[in-house]
Amino acid sequence: MRVLGQRRFGGVEVLEELELPVPQPTGADLLVRMEAVALNPVDTKVRSNWNGFGELQSGDPVITGWDGAGVVEAVGPLSDGRFRPGDAVYFAGSVARAGCQRQFALVDSRLVGRRPQRLTAAEAAALPLTSLTVWEGMLDRDGIPLQPGGAGATVLLIGGAGGVGSNAIQILRRVAGAKVIATASRPESVAHCLALGANHVIDHHGDLRAQLEALGIQQVDQVLHTAEPDASLAAITPLVAPLGRIVCILPLQEPFTSGDLFARSIRLEYELMFTRSLFGVDLAHQGAILDRVADLVDAGVLNSTLKTELPWTLENLREAHRRIEGRRTLGKIVLRLDG
Repeated sequence: MRVLGQRRFGGVEVLEELELPVPQPTGADLLVRMEAVALNPVDTKVRSNWNGFGELQSGDPVITGWDGAGVVEAVGPLSDGRFRPGDAVYFAGSVARAGCQRQFALVDSRLVGRRPQRLTAAEAAALPLTSLTVWEGMLDRDGIPLQPGGAGATVLLIGGAGGVGSNAIQILRRVAGAKVIATASRPESVAHCLALGANHVIDHHGDLRAQLEALGIQQVDQVLHTAEPDASLAAITPLVAPLGRIVCILPLQEPFTSGDLFARSIRLEYELMFTRSLFGVDLAHQGAILDRVADLVDAGVLNSTLKTELPWTLENLREAHRRIEGRRTLGKIVLRLDG
């Protein structure tokens, strides 16, 4: 089978096309014939071995790409029994295993969801990692209760136009009934957030407090921070109501004084979608979330966040990495496998 992988860490030049045998499913795995693979910032981090992410894989070559959609080709003997050959599926796999930038990929069946019927493979591939990130980070673990159409929490979403932000606007507004104030700075990203349903959009380069007060908002209940938090966390904390919550999807890299968090009893939490698969914690919960998301998509509540669809080639993979590292993408980039 064709594989787009790498044998060393570095820039986009390390990505290359390779030939490898088609793997066979063992244990709880499914063998999936890939039809589409979405890109995420984690792909570039593994490629460059950011914080040792690339070394989580023990095999050679390293293969990126964990958001995928395809058709089940074969089923391992210990799979959870939900899927058979021929089933259309979508999933976000484990960062500690080879990804799905290949014609046939292995994935633990418990991490897999039924593909939404009204989406193409490319549209479906755009959803798993970001849906799981938002659901686990904001709705699970004593998060926002599900009350669609209700007067839910007020959420400040830092970085509303990217992959996670694009999905968060939809899930928080339409599933949790929250008021969403997204941040964006370019006209096209502002329009993107508003089209997805954000109540308001403010500029993350400006004075956040002044912009919120101009909207009549003195404090927010929760924050979902999708960017590097070091530069902005100290300024964001006073905007959160006492007993509120800040969820970061990237780690703090610099020392941080937590006095404001302590005084206001604000919870600072992390959400890494790969935690369950890295540590073997209730993997089936992720498959259940993806099945729930598929139901919401088929009911017309949620839509794909696919923004750019390209053929699955080495040059397009490199270009997708460049765009993500440029931090100016809207929604998701998906590579489509044609046979």
